[in-house]
Amino acid sequence: MDEELKKAEAGAKPDEGVKSLEEALALEKAKNEVLMEQILKSENALADKDTEGFEDVIPNEDRGFWRGQLLENREAAVGILNRMRERMAPAVKTDAAPGAAAVPPVAVPPVAVPKPLHNREAAKPAVAEKGSAGGGGGDRAAKIRNRAQEIAHAIGCSFTEAFRRAERESGEVR
Repeated sequence: MDEELKKAEAGAKPDEGVKSLEEALALEKAKNEVLMEQILKSENALADKDTEGFEDVIPNEDRGFWRGQLLENREAAVGILNRMRERMAPAVKTDAAPGAAAVPPVAVPPVAVPKPLHNREAAKPAVAEKGSAGGGGGDRAAKIRNRAQEIAHAIGCSFTEAFRRAERESGEVR
């Protein structure tokens, strides 16, 4: 391509330079198409190989789905299939000698166990009901609040001052 550019700069006709550049571009496009075909073939072969490797986990009716998953996102699909394989395999414990070289298991991130929802029926109420053993603290506070509102409207003072007066009236000041 450098030679073609030199010819174009040296005074060759502009049509010839454009023609030669178009031919070079067409050649590069053809090379890219060949490379893309090779990539697609190798991806398909790898997906087929992976589906055969996991045939103990993948049922025959789901092979098409898992092949598509392996083509879209191979890492995630292989991770899920490995976890499925581990769950299906029986847990076999071997008593190997401490000095023997053992193959380390594949690190799989722990699966989060969902926390159960709160059962409202079994929950204790946050505030004691009226007339319960709590002494009616909620009722007392409501009475003081209501009396404080009456005092505030009658006298025209702030609610805080009225609340203090209502507490004194009720007899118990903290």
